[in-house]
Amino acid sequence: MTAAPRLAWRQARGAWRHFVLLAACVALGVAALVAVGSFATTLDRTLAREAKALTGGDLELRAARPLDGDSAAALADLRARGAVIVGVRELVAMARGADGRALLVEAKAPDAGYPLYGRLQLAPAEPLPALLANDGAVVQRETLERLGLRPGDRLALGRATFTVRGIVEREPDRAASLVTLGPRVFIAGDALERTGLVQIGSRVRYRVLVRLPERLAARDTREALARRIADPGIRVASYDEAQPGLRRFFSQLATYLGLVGLASLLVGGIGVASSVATFVRRQAPTIAILKALGADSRTLLATFLWQTLTVGAVASVVGAGLGAALQPVLIRLLAGFVPFALEARVEPLTLARGVLMGVLTTLLCAMWPLLAVRDVRPSLILRRDVDAVPARGRRPWAAALPTAMGLAALALWQAGSLKLGGIFLGAALAALVTLWALARGLVGAARRLPRAPWPAWRHGIGSLRRPGGQSARVVVALGAGVMLLVAVALLHEALDAQIDHERHREAPSFFFVDVQPDQREAFARVLAQAAGDDVTPTLTPIVRARLAAVNGVRVTRDLVRRRVGEDREGAFYYTREYALTWSAAPPPGNVLTRGRWWGPEPGPPRISVEEAMAKQLGVDVGGHLTFDVQGVPVEAEVASLRKVDWQSLGTNFFVVFSPGALDGAPVTFVATARTTAAAEGAVQSAVAAAFPNVTAIPVRDVLERVGAVLGDIAVAIRVMALFTVATGVVVMAGALTATRYQRLYESVVLRTLGATRGVVARAFAVEYACLGAAAGVGGTALACLLAWIVLRFVLDTPWHLEPWALLAGVVASVGLAIAVGFLATWRLLGEKPLPVLRRE
Repeated sequence: MTAAPRLAWRQARGAWRHFVLLAACVALGVAALVAVGSFATTLDRTLAREAKALTGGDLELRAARPLDGDSAAALADLRARGAVIVGVRELVAMARGADGRALLVEAKAPDAGYPLYGRLQLAPAEPLPALLANDGAVVQRETLERLGLRPGDRLALGRATFTVRGIVEREPDRAASLVTLGPRVFIAGDALERTGLVQIGSRVRYRVLVRLPERLAARDTREALARRIADPGIRVASYDEAQPGLRRFFSQLATYLGLVGLASLLVGGIGVASSVATFVRRQAPTIAILKALGADSRTLLATFLWQTLTVGAVASVVGAGLGAALQPVLIRLLAGFVPFALEARVEPLTLARGVLMGVLTTLLCAMWPLLAVRDVRPSLILRRDVDAVPARGRRPWAAALPTAMGLAALALWQAGSLKLGGIFLGAALAALVTLWALARGLVGAARRLPRAPWPAWRHGIGSLRRPGGQSARVVVALGAGVMLLVAVALLHEALDAQIDHERHREAPSFFFVDVQPDQREAFARVLAQAAGDDVTPTLTPIVRARLAAVNGVRVTRDLVRRRVGEDREGAFYYTREYALTWSAAPPPGNVLTRGRWWGPEPGPPRISVEEAMAKQLGVDVGGHLTFDVQGVPVEAEVASLRKVDWQSLGTNFFVVFSPGALDGAPVTFVATARTTAAAEGAVQSAVAAAFPNVTAIPVRDVLERVGAVLGDIAVAIRVMALFTVATGVVVMAGALTATRYQRLYESVVLRTLGATRGVVARAFAVEYACLGAAAGVGGTALACLLAWIVLRFVLDTPWHLEPWALLAGVVASVGLAIAVGFLATWRLLGEKPLPVLRRE
């Protein structure tokens, strides 16, 4: 056993309180990282294991139109080679109960053989074909609850009526969207035709699920199909590409949660540095004695580094265990987004990664204060009565460079992206500098403020500038936690305001889809009778089409691959089904950015294109787009580009045609109307009963579903942000402990001079409140800036100042600082002055 570890062990036995605070700082940060990392790894493994069930087969073909032509021929060849093929049609429709109540549902009509993979859990546990036979239906429990039905009751869907024969407990391949429009209703494939819901212009999603024989590889077969099917509007995916949107959502969420956890570890690093600096300062006489006995600085530095790293390693292991124990909490918060059960599992690599990050953070944050060991002189043991505190030595700033680079490398490692890691580092550095400057400003202001007439205030403010005070560390640590919590609150409030239907007085209460041309007058009468004579719907003509060519170049799968590669967002503009309309004037809320609107005179077909779409397609004013309208090509010149406010909750379009350009095309109408909240149920029921083909989408209900998803995400982020707050509390407790003797001496001197315990307690409270207020003001200011940046540049959402959130952040910070301060120092008020003064 070498000298440094042996000396470290002996010297550490009397310093356990110092090591407890250091360990708590590291353990909390590691716990946050391991909890998020374990959840992400568990989810990724589960998604990989359930990939075929999520897709519905080895392969999935998805389109907005029936698959015919080359796609049908390709599927026939696969069937001849032994593949099992099942078709599924999905659409949104209105379900009606016997009492006339209506509900927006997502109807699904699978062919025989569904599901190919996974398990469709039904109650009763009978085969799906048996339950759907003879006009049967199985529904989610929410359908029964909201329509007041029970198994055996009748349910109307379009022009057909079904008997509810079961309840869907779990559906394996329903996770394409985090927000659903309504509960699921299963009916037989042949029964869908009798509902009358499938018409020209109806929004039906056609899916074909394929189970391949073992000799055919999914990826190779998928590539062969993609080459054979030229239409890019038909998405061909293999099971290992299952639910890309869901995977991307969880990957990004795990990354952001991980960065919040990293913030708590970095705040813990401040506590490590503070704790080590305090320990070295207290051990200065011991260091001087050891140097006088012949110990060199390198041995002593190795001794204290050995101590610190050992404590950091043990704390990291404890934190990893705590993080693994917290994994089920995140699973309960976020498991509602996936259609299968998530089981908490201990991932050794994730635990090892968390422990390694904890140890590295301890090492990097402890090195700088440990360099002070070299500056303690042996003569201090002889001059301790006149130099009670050794002068701060000159530590070379070059020694700080490895620490900064190491912490930056950890941030980049955790972020997994240079861009995201760089943004995190920039934001962290800006927050650190801002809070540090605020703390220094607070100390400077305490020096310059006039003397207060009240003893408690005078002494409390004066204590902010005491020698060896750690105001900067307290303000930085607490301010970081306040910043994260307040930023989450501001973002959540801003998004809630954006989806709050009552705040958008111009927003419609309903979108009515698939209103036929001959139903317009009757539809308006039914709506007026149900909602009131003053409610008049706004009807907008819709023609559904596919993009066929861009500037004369035919849109094919190869073209999309060449232009956008694997960018699914870019491919969206080439492959989606467009809802086209025409208008003589620019739509309300749209702003022309290039070109001009057409005049009243007739002319060739012209279009106005949304600017983001034009950028992705590479077209400008004067370019041409060709659309396939039910097999008929319609080419038009781009006359203008528009900026569209997609968050207006109104009827917006990517492409608007000039009047007359779409004459003769099959048209339906989308209607919007705003009603009172009390009339929404009656309107929905009346329209569903009179027009079974019309789908009424209640905006309020959809926004509430979106709000529920955002609420779950916000709770998960708040849970992780609480780790940063807890770490800040530990740092503050450590800072107060570091000055415990000074506070004790001040307390007994004041009481000897006649101050009561109440006066001393109020003086301490003033000091703690000032620190908390500085942290609160700095944290909330940074939170406002962070929330504004995210809303403005990431979410493109208006920013609204929320005074209550800012006030709550400051008040909570002050209250927390006072509470922690008293818990750390209240025992000092009970010390008798005489023994303390005699020790001096």
